Amino acid sequence: MTGSCLFLVCHAPLSSALHAVACHGFGRSLTDVEVLDVLSSQGPEQVSEAIALRWQELGSPSSVFFLTDMIGATPYNGVVAFMKKRNNIALGVAGVSLPVLLRAITYRSLNASELLTKLSEDTEHYLQAIP
Repeated sequence: MTGSCLFLVCHAPLSSALHAVACHGFGRSLTDVEVLDVLSSQGPEQVSEAIALRWQELGSPSSVFFLTDMIGATPYNGVVAFMKKRNNIALGVAGVSLPVLLRAITYRSLNASELLTKLSEDTEHYLQAIP
């Protein structure tokens, strides 16, 4: 696989909902976005383990990019726990929105570092004040 393996890790049902809208927007099923809806009964270590299992099933890609909903919440903490065990393969952002997800999907052919840079440069496209 070239580019980044995208993981969408949010509180249930946000990951599935964002993914469904993205599929609608692109007019096709986006099977190359990994969707993990975190249940209220799950803790960060369970989230980290679920990510690790899916990552291994995908052949342990060397470039992973995470999109999660809230800094400090269980999905975020699970992502951080996964990342700490696997240095230098993953980057990500918290505060995902539909525009951020659509941009990440568009740029998924980039490695994680390039994808993060591109998303940072593109903030004017998905974060604007409403007049």
